[in-house]
Amino acid sequence: MSFNAVVFPGQGAQKNGMAKDFIETYSESSDIFSTANQILPFDVYDICHEDNELLNQTNYTQPCILTAEIAMFQALKAHHQLNADYFAGHSLGEYAALVAAEVLPFESALKIVARRGELMNQADDQGAMAAIIMDNIDLDAIGAIADRHNIDIANDNSAQQVVLSGRQGDLDKTIEALTNQFDGQSFRAVPLTVSAAFHSRYMAPVEKEFYTFLQDHLDDINESNLPKVASNYLGDFYQADKQQLIESLAKQISGTVKWRDNMNLLKDRQILELGPNRPLRGFFKTIGVDITSVINLKSAQKAFNQ
Repeated sequence: MSFNAVVFPGQGAQKNGMAKDFIETYSESSDIFSTANQILPFDVYDICHEDNELLNQTNYTQPCILTAEIAMFQALKAHHQLNADYFAGHSLGEYAALVAAEVLPFESALKIVARRGELMNQADDQGAMAAIIMDNIDLDAIGAIADRHNIDIANDNSAQQVVLSGRQGDLDKTIEALTNQFDGQSFRAVPLTVSAAFHSRYMAPVEKEFYTFLQDHLDDINESNLPKVASNYLGDFYQADKQQLIESLAKQISGTVKWRDNMNLLKDRQILELGPNRPLRGFFKTIGVDITSVINLKSAQKAFNQ
């Protein structure tokens, strides 16, 4: 099958052994891990493949996922002629999209993501997040109740799921208010295992430092390819504008991931989800779009040999 759009999952998709079969089969994949080990102050292969608890610690998770996803992408590009026109990624996954679209070199993106993970890990340790799951979500209604309790919408994932983020006590009050508001409807609140309140106002203090760090990589950006990439923060494709990119990436840390908008940009294309897990497939199903997910070599062979 031929795919003209690729989407990448973000944090939460990590799992032990990710991309291992690609590394063992393709030099393109093993080269990416070797490059990562030259850049990072830790062994990314060991953390990804030795049942290491650090894999779930934000400052390690983020560069590990990026490395695994690009290792998989480069192998598919070389051996299965994957040649997409459009790219998107969910939160952290947006950086894999930028590398795949040749907006950023992998080396630069890895340094940026490593710094992003460090800053987000330092930002706040009292945060909590929860997925709100129900039929036909009224985003404005949920957003208004959340805001009254100092809680933010972290991810607008689909018409059936949004993720809320903030302090634990405030989140508990928000969930109680939502439960009362939507009593009798298909309402569920599922706590997420996170180390901080990602994509919330509590991440805002690190944005300025991250923006400054991004400025240092301004010359690395190939702006001509930016219109191929969907922005979580903008909910639209980027313009060929380096400054818009770094401003949006900085604001994405505390801003809502507008994934519903990103899906609508791509829905008429043949879409491949590429990563260690397949969380995005379910979101696309809510808008009536079937996508193909590749999480390992077996699923890759099936996807490209149809």
